[in-house]
Amino acid sequence: MLSIDKYAYSNRILTWRPQIKGLIWLLGIVLAFQPILWIKGALIVVAVGHTLYAAHLSVHQYLRWFYAILPFILLSIIGIVFTMSTNKQIIYYPIRLFGYYFGVSKTMLPVGLHLGVQVFAAVVCTYWFALTTPFQQIIITLKSCHLPNLMIEEIMLMYRFIFIFIEAFEQIYRAQKLRFGYKNFRLSLHSSAILAKMLFEQVMVNYEHMVHALDAKLYDGEFKV
Repeated sequence: MLSIDKYAYSNRILTWRPQIKGLIWLLGIVLAFQPILWIKGALIVVAVGHTLYAAHLSVHQYLRWFYAILPFILLSIIGIVFTMSTNKQIIYYPIRLFGYYFGVSKTMLPVGLHLGVQVFAAVVCTYWFALTTPFQQIIITLKSCHLPNLMIEEIMLMYRFIFIFIEAFEQIYRAQKLRFGYKNFRLSLHSSAILAKMLFEQVMVNYEHMVHALDAKLYDGEFKV
């Protein structure tokens, strides 16, 4: 069982109807993308607090779920707020480079921070839904929305493979770290290359296992969802 499923199948609101959870998640996403900042902040506090309570999570365990996505969020914000211009008046702490001024844009800094809060609010709402709703209930919710079976099948396969990929990554990385594979920069590069190679091989192996399992069950090209 994947780690996210362990929390989803043992949380305090497991017996809630999945459609109700889906509506609460949708409401949270709508509130995350509305323009009032304090509502986003309140949403983050409520969603994080209830996730910790409902899923029996510690703060440290919860923060671990953000390790994979925080770099992407930070890189996106950095790409928005940093700029180059010939006018240093529009930049905080300008640094002159090759005839231009490089630094934080006075115009885009509020936009970047607002976007960061917005994305974070949407992520914590999604984590609340994922950590409190078993995947079987998610499928029921999607079917109750009358989505095409093909779309539901694609979501199901993507969901399983994403978390299988994460589990494989954690296992390989942990084994490399125990063998001091990241002791210095040179070893880190070598270990990262091996990690990427092994992950690719593991994905292919898992795919072959899935194909064999489906053939054994007389798979006819359609999942019964």
